[in-house]
Amino acid sequence: MEKPAPQRAAPAFARRALFAAIAASTMILPAAPASAHGALGNEQEACLLKIGPDFMYFSGYMPDDGGKKFCEDIPKAGRAIIVLDFGQPELRDMNVDMRVMRLEGDGADAVDGPVVATLAPRKYPSGTLDFEHAFTETGTFVGVVTATAANGEQWVARYPFYVGGDHSGRTPYYLIAAAALLAFLRFAWARGESSKPRSPKS
Repeated sequence: MEKPAPQRAAPAFARRALFAAIAASTMILPAAPASAHGALGNEQEACLLKIGPDFMYFSGYMPDDGGKKFCEDIPKAGRAIIVLDFGQPELRDMNVDMRVMRLEGDGADAVDGPVVATLAPRKYPSGTLDFEHAFTETGTFVGVVTATAANGEQWVARYPFYVGGDHSGRTPYYLIAAAALLAFLRFAWARGESSKPRSPKS
């Protein structure tokens, strides 16, 4: 009667390599920072810009590209129209202004750069603000919307965005590299297992 072969532990070098690969794969994937787009985001299929205790409905269009819509990042350079619909009536009694600036630097080190577009403060009794600008270059920008009440109180909303597509579009390449690394190490592990001498059958 054959005895079952004893379970063999994987070679130590293979175990260490696999654990290192798993750790490395989690480190090389660029984590999307929380609030990557600041006060702007999708909630319940609506694009909302949070400002103070209130919010605005955000709609973006590319009029020269078939009216292509966007919420956060702008698909490419060109003419863009941003429409803000006030969510609460009190915003109609406030002076609202908007400005767009380039962001210089990366991540936490990014600072506001030159102003590329402005919209002077005024009231919008209809509750709708239209903003149009022709972006001639791709890159990272920040939009700042400020609402000022009669008593001087201000609410400010900032939303960084990227012109030229989703700035995290390179992520799949990191995923492919991590998957290839893990596949190679799994192959090396299996190869090491098969090269070990088998226990004699009795």
